Order: sequence, then C-alpha cells, then structure tokens
Amino acid sequence: MKYSFTASLIGASLFISLLILFLLPPDYDELNFVQKYFANRVYQKWDKYINTLHPDERAIVDYDALMNKLNYFERKFAEKILSINPQEIGFKGPFYSREKAKDLIKLESKKIGSGDYWRETGVQYCPSHSYEDYKRMAAKMKADIGTVVYIDSGYRSPGRQAYLFFYYLVTSSNYVLKENARWIAMPGYSEHGHPVNHAIDFTSEEGINGFNDGQTPDQFEALPEYKWMLENAEDFNFYLSYPKDNPYGVAFEPWHWHWQKKGN
Repeated sequence: MKYSFTASLIGASLFISLLILFLLPPDYDELNFVQKYFANRVYQKWDKYINTLHPDERAIVDYDALMNKLNYFERKFAEKILSINPQEIGFKGPFYSREKAKDLIKLESKKIGSGDYWRETGVQYCPSHSYEDYKRMAAKMKADIGTVVYIDSGYRSPGRQAYLFFYYLVTSSNYVLKENARWIAMPGYSEHGHPVNHAIDFTSEEGINGFNDGQTPDQFEALPEYKWMLENAEDFNFYLSYPKDNPYGVAFEPWHWHWQKKGN
C-alpha cells in the first residue's frame, strides 16, 4: 500500500513537472525537451496528413484542417507557437493576411536540371494577375538572354505556411525559433500567402534556386537570370523582397520576388 502511494505520488509529481515545462513560455533560443516533443508531434501529424493529399492540394492545404488533426495538447502548443509576435524572434516584416487567394491558376510540375542533377518543382499556384505578368517577363527574358526562370514556389495557403514553419523548426532549425524566423515566416506574415501581392521563388532551368540540395544564395546571385531580373523585373511588377542587409531580419533571398502593381 505504501509502495503504491509512493509510486502514485512520484507519477503525479512527474506529470506536474512535465505540465509546467509544457506551459512555460517558449525560449526563443531553444525549446525545452517537452516543447520539442510537441513540436515534433505537430510536424509528424501534419506531414502525415499532407502526404495523404493529392499533390495538387498540398500548396493550398486548409489551416483548420491541419489543426483538426491534432489532439488538445498538440493544438494548444501549435496555437501558442503560431501566436508569437514574429518581431520577438527577429522577423521585422509586416502582417499581410490570412485570407485565401482567389482566382488561382494551377501550374503543373516541371522537371528541371541538367547532367546528373534533376528535380521537380511540384504543382504550384499563382493568382492570375501575377501569372500573366510572369509569362510576359519570361518571354522577354528568353528573347534577351536565351533562358528563363521557372516558378519553384508560388502561392502558399496559411495552412501550408504553418506546416512549413513546423517542418523547418524540427528538421533544420534545431528547435530554435529565432533561427527558424530567418528562413520561414509564420502564416499571415509570409509574402507567399498574400492574396494579391504574393511572392514567387524562382529557379533556373538547371534547377538552381539557391537553397535546394545544399545550394547557397550566391549560386543564384551569380546567374545571368538574376542580373537580368535586377535590371528588368520591375517592368513586369516583380520586386526583390529580401536583398542583402534588408531591414526585415530575413536572410538574403535572391530567388524571392513579390508581385506588386507599379505605383501601389
């Protein structure tokens, strides 16, 4: 009887200790081990769900559908992380929108690369206004320098952005929120999710985008396509969002350009 009582007391104490660690405000320099566990659980459940979707649906996955895949504690943790003010973890960009874009055009996956390196862009989406400007820009680029850039990542729904935030937090950023914020925005703060002035990540025909498969930004920066865009993209309503030493706390992303109607 005494042993049973002691075991119950130890179990209750352990539960309370774990609960306290769960409830603690997250340390932006590294989550505690309980919070790491829940971050991993959220990522795994969302990843499993997204992989059940048709590839056409993954870029526009619904935010509420993702949240409904989580149990009570997982959902509370995900909501706590995604409610952090991004400025507290180093992102200084504005809030855009969590509304879904309308009039989206589906772009079929394109095989890109050369030699021994090939990959797929995956199915992408763009609002019709930005896609029409992209086509005009690509045609002019082709005429000028004989090559084009392709859309490697277009519009992303708030759900897709939430998934990516946890994906990179777990797989690349070692559960460090400050590091994660340098590379991936929270839903509502990503230009990729803006329903009008959305962003596009471009890639060269050879598959150089500056971040896939061990690539670095200077590889994209060295492309003649990038030089051409610096000189001409604004004529087609595309603007480089995150140049070097930008004021938003975001790493240099030469591949990342947003659409914005000239004069707005």
